[in-house]
Amino acid sequence: MFRFNLTLLAVAWALLQLHLVSVTIPHAHAWPTPPSWVPHFKSQRPADYYSRRNLKTISTIYSLTVYPRQLPIFQAGGAGVPKGLFNDNVVGRVDPVGNFTGFEHSIEYFFALSPLPQGNPVKAAITGYQIVEFSSQCRDVAASVVYLYCSVVNPGGADDGTPLPPLKQVAFWRFDDQGAVLKYDAWIPNLHSWVESTTASYVADPVFRASSIQQICYGTQARCTGANTQWSSVDECVASLSQKAYGSYDEAWGDNVVCRSIHLVLTQVRPDVSFLLRLFTLSVASGTRC
Repeated sequence: MFRFNLTLLAVAWALLQLHLVSVTIPHAHAWPTPPSWVPHFKSQRPADYYSRRNLKTISTIYSLTVYPRQLPIFQAGGAGVPKGLFNDNVVGRVDPVGNFTGFEHSIEYFFALSPLPQGNPVKAAITGYQIVEFSSQCRDVAASVVYLYCSVVNPGGADDGTPLPPLKQVAFWRFDDQGAVLKYDAWIPNLHSWVESTTASYVADPVFRASSIQQICYGTQARCTGANTQWSSVDECVASLSQKAYGSYDEAWGDNVVCRSIHLVLTQVRPDVSFLLRLFTLSVASGTRC
């Protein structure tokens, strides 16, 4: 014989009534809908994967600005850059430095402009970095804020390791299907003050300006030779540049001496395309440079 449990019978009857209500009244639910469902792991994995991949790419790029990690790029150019960081057809803009078209131009900016302690009176170098902000909610785009920390690199010297002001960069990135950088748009808000403090460049000082023009001209004559020759002599170069506006590093994208000082640094990697001192041919559309 079966014994009826009145409690179970009451619960069953209540469930039946709720079901009937859900049939006769549209959008009514027999059970309350949870306010939020726990996301399925597989549905979230791609977004998480691309975010981590993009962060790794950006982090690797900035890590190669840290001294002495950029030295293989100075020595071998593009061949010294790890595969997969930049698309061959990458294009970008860095305000206030300029436009960069193609793989070789981009690696010049990111790595050749990283200061070498042997090349400046302060013996400054980038010695660390920190990505303080990063967002990549879509597979092919990201935004970041990085601080490139600098210090004196003078082994055995009393000032070795002395901290210097950091360089800040805000950037937006776009990646290709393989995760290499395809486009970038970056801004350096403190370039002028950073250059002055890390290289002992006192742009407002007339004596410094005259000295820097001399250095640019001697450097040009030493590095730009043969088909890349810009001037017939150092004196001709000095006379011409002395007629130019000197500019500031917050106006480095222009027909001025500051622009040429930056591109002299780039001749360490590719003198054939990095430096055209005599003629100013900067074009926003074409990306050509001084």
